[in-house]
Amino acid sequence: MKRLKIIFCLLLFFTCYHSANAQIQQINRELKKINLIKDSVRLIESFNRLGALYRTRNADSCFYYALKAKQLATNVKYKDGQIDADLLIAFSFYKRGLYAEALELLGKVLPYYEQNNNIEKVIRTNLDMVEVLNKGIADKSKVVSILQKMFLTGKTLEKDSIMSQVYSLYCSRNSSLSADSVNYYLRKSDEIAYRYKDESMIIYNKIWKVRLLLLENQYKIAYPKIIKLISEAQYIGNSNLEINAHFLMSFYSDSNPKMALEHGYKAYGVANRSADNSLQIYILNFTLEIAKQLNDKDEIIKVYAELEKAMSGEWEKSRKFMGDYVKYNNIQVDNELLSKRTAQRTLWLIIISFLSAAAILSIYLVMLRQKRRVKAQIEALNDAADMQIIAMEEAKQQAVREEQRRLGQDLHDGLSSSIAAIKHQLEILLMDANDPELKGKLQKIQAETERAYTAARNKSHEWFSSADDQQEQSFENQIKILTDISLPDNRYNKTIQIDDNSLVGVDTDTRISLLRIIQEAVTNIIKHAKAKNIGILVYEEDDTLTLTINDDGVGLVESKSGNEKSSLGLDSIRRRVQFLNGETQIISNSKGTEINVSIPLAFKYGL
Repeated sequence: MKRLKIIFCLLLFFTCYHSANAQIQQINRELKKINLIKDSVRLIESFNRLGALYRTRNADSCFYYALKAKQLATNVKYKDGQIDADLLIAFSFYKRGLYAEALELLGKVLPYYEQNNNIEKVIRTNLDMVEVLNKGIADKSKVVSILQKMFLTGKTLEKDSIMSQVYSLYCSRNSSLSADSVNYYLRKSDEIAYRYKDESMIIYNKIWKVRLLLLENQYKIAYPKIIKLISEAQYIGNSNLEINAHFLMSFYSDSNPKMALEHGYKAYGVANRSADNSLQIYILNFTLEIAKQLNDKDEIIKVYAELEKAMSGEWEKSRKFMGDYVKYNNIQVDNELLSKRTAQRTLWLIIISFLSAAAILSIYLVMLRQKRRVKAQIEALNDAADMQIIAMEEAKQQAVREEQRRLGQDLHDGLSSSIAAIKHQLEILLMDANDPELKGKLQKIQAETERAYTAARNKSHEWFSSADDQQEQSFENQIKILTDISLPDNRYNKTIQIDDNSLVGVDTDTRISLLRIIQEAVTNIIKHAKAKNIGILVYEEDDTLTLTINDDGVGLVESKSGNEKSSLGLDSIRRRVQFLNGETQIISNSKGTEINVSIPLAFKYGL
């Protein structure tokens, strides 16, 4: 769990460069200037500046302005503007998970910057390439090699502020570094960050150092630093740094899942304000793992609900992105086919439109699958909760029955025995008494003692037998609860018969195992059988407990093709029965399926 949280922290590095407040001011200034710009080159540069400012805030907006710059630069044949736009578009592709497309575009951009000796853009392109390689291909040796090359390249920079990011990223992406090496490169990053008063990088490096403290188990030193980091990130308005700091607090709270969950929610709240759905999904998946650790049904459902909402928002953004992606492809095609015939241009446009439609359909299917997966997980959660409730009710009833038996035993062994002894003494006194008056009184006392003895003995037997009756009634009710939840009366005809005497002496663990077997069988019926009539029968025959579950569905013969989940359910039933030293028989054809489970009662009694 701890290692996982460290990775979560590291993956947010890419978007924590600038103060959010400063960015908003710069964005507003650029937006105000756009309508006043008449020169095409200046307008292209303004669009590219807006795209660069949106890199750390909204990948879709970054793509939008880069696309406008690309289109205008293509029309006026402004090569610098096209390349700068391509760098931003490659970043947008990376953020949308199009790693191959991002790498291809970065591979075209890099030689141009190298040829024009634009060192800062060379480093910027390589940093983007490192992130794409780390996320997509995970070629660690190539990532480290690129960053080491950037150390040499950065020495030629007059303004080397970007090198603060290079040194810090080298720590993040080179897992083989020792603690001393990490501290060395963080110091170099800090020197540059302080020189250029880069608050975001200063805070990010502080986060790195606190992470090292946590890895060294210096929790007391780390705690106040984390609190201060959260405050500093909030002060400069950098949401990504604030999220990083909350992840650190979750790591610090690893032994306190409730506190870790609280900071997971806080990180999600920050991401929610930024309207970054992909980041929200990222954080919610992290928060979901903590909620599962707590095994808190309400919290898990709450996270799933927020996750579904974030995924819906992400889908809407993906649709818009794909529309812009079609425009981007059209721009590329127009640029490549300016000298070609009209027939060829039309053919390429049709091909690209088809590919774009296929891409949109693919994204839709992926999102739909994720939504269904979330729904299935919630249903599984509800099923698990129902079984836990049934198990707890069974345990509760078992405790009541045991107490009732104990009281009956005490009544039989204690009070009944005492009364029997008194009764015996009275008989001796009657035999020895000569006085008729005394003898009469003793006879009356003997009669009352006899009635008390009979009442106590009957009550003790009644408690013993009623405890067993309650146990059988409890088990039958539990089966009915299970089937009523999963098999509504408006869709299924159910026949449930439980022999009252068949479960006498069967322990709680075995009863729960029977419930699990019934649950597995009912699950298979719901998912695969398409049945209308379902029967569940429990009875005893020849010292053997028999469970029969039948349905009038399509049968396993017709439904088994590609149906691995059904097979897994049946295998689970067989394993449970085998554990109870029992036997399983499954009869299936086109008219339905019958599962027969036989368990020797001697196994239940421990004989």
